[in-house]
Order: sequence, then C-alpha cells, then structure tokens
Amino acid sequence: MNNTAENNNLSTFPAVTQRALETLNTARNVWLEARRQQKAAADNIATIRQRRAEMEATTNALNEEWRTLFRESQGVVSKEMKKLRTEIALGRETLEDFDELLAAHEKEAAFLPQKAGKLAGQYISAHNTLVEIRAKQIWEDFMQSHGKALIQTLSLLKTTMGREASAVVGVVNSVNDPDTVLKDFIHKHITKPALTNDAMPEQDPVFKLAGVAPDYAARVDLSKSPSPAALHKMKIRQEREELQKRNRDMEGI
Repeated sequence: MNNTAENNNLSTFPAVTQRALETLNTARNVWLEARRQQKAAADNIATIRQRRAEMEATTNALNEEWRTLFRESQGVVSKEMKKLRTEIALGRETLEDFDELLAAHEKEAAFLPQKAGKLAGQYISAHNTLVEIRAKQIWEDFMQSHGKALIQTLSLLKTTMGREASAVVGVVNSVNDPDTVLKDFIHKHITKPALTNDAMPEQDPVFKLAGVAPDYAARVDLSKSPSPAALHKMKIRQEREELQKRNRDMEGI
C-alpha cells in the first residue's frame, strides 16, 4: 500500500491527513495480523487432520494384518501378532489424542473469524474517514486554484445562455430564465457526469498510499464475521462441550 519514498512525503500533507493515514495504517496492519493468525490456525488444523488420517490408515492396515494372521494361524497368537496388537492399541490411543488435540485447536480458532471481521470493519471505517477528509481537501485545493475562474465562467455563461434562450419567446420563469438555464448546464456538464462516473483520483498522493478503496479482502472478512446470535450459540456449545468433558473425566477417576 505504501513505500519508503512516499512515506517520506507524509509531512507534506495536512496534519489531519497525516493522523488519518497513521490510524488507517495501524488498523490495516492489525487486521492483516489477525488474518495471518486465522490462516496459520487453519493450516495447523489441516496439518493435524492429515496426520490423524495417516495414523488412522496405518492403524487400520495393522489391524487388517493382525486379523489375517489370526485367521491363518487358527487363533494361535505369535510374538509378531502380540507386537502388532500393541502397535494397534497404541495407534488407537494416539487417534484419541489427535481428536483431543483437534478439539483444542478448533476451539481456539473458532472465534478468529469474528476477530478478523471486527478488525476489518475498523480498517474499513478508518479508510472511509481518510477518504472523507481527503475529498474535502481536494475540493478546497481545486477551489483555491481554480474557484475564481470557475465562478467567473459560470456567471458569464449564465448571462450569455440566458440571453440566447430568451431571445425568441422571452423569459419564462423556471424554463429559460438565466438561473434555470445555468442550473441545467451545470447538471448536464458537471452533476450528471459526477453521478454516473465512478472514476476516482487514483493519482492523488494520499490515495496512492492508501488506495481509493479498502482492500477487497477486508470486505470479505467483514461479511464472513459471525452474527452476535451465532457467536452466542458458539459460546454456549463450547461451554456445554467443556462440561461434558469434565463429567467424563470425573467418571474416569
């Protein structure tokens, strides 16, 4: 979003713009860190699931091998079969450990989308604030440089176009009087193009730093953020699962 050369020019912006940019950069970096944490958690869970699947496949294969040997030996259990039995038991125990590990990681990761969505919203809000500030500054700069000439030109057009419009039928209020003619001209050549055109001042130095719109990924994260009702259900479900686990642990003592 920015580079060193452009950051060195921050001091050339008005103080309110500098503060808005700093707020925006901070909010964006915090949101990106939340995204990184969410992705890291998802990748970690995927890795654990893959390892569990490999362990399950190995354990099932050992179990099939044991059953084959058991049938072939007519029920006589050899040392090799006892060793296989031990490995199978260890594999099944490890699968249970994997399940507990997955549950713990999924619990930790469950609220990360909500965190990322909340921070994305703060970043978007900071960007909107910066755009509002900069839009007013661009307009003020334009008017300071060209406002006098613009107003003089429009005043001249009001006189000439008003006179031309009323030359044949005379002045009809709200139809061809100078004020109405000028308003129609402004609407046609300024207001309407502005309303129908989405072009943004992308080359403006502030927007070159911040972008004319927030990162699209931030809008995606915000849209995926769980609703308050969904968050409440998630918390209730986690509390219920923790209670059930404690009860099972107590029964096992």
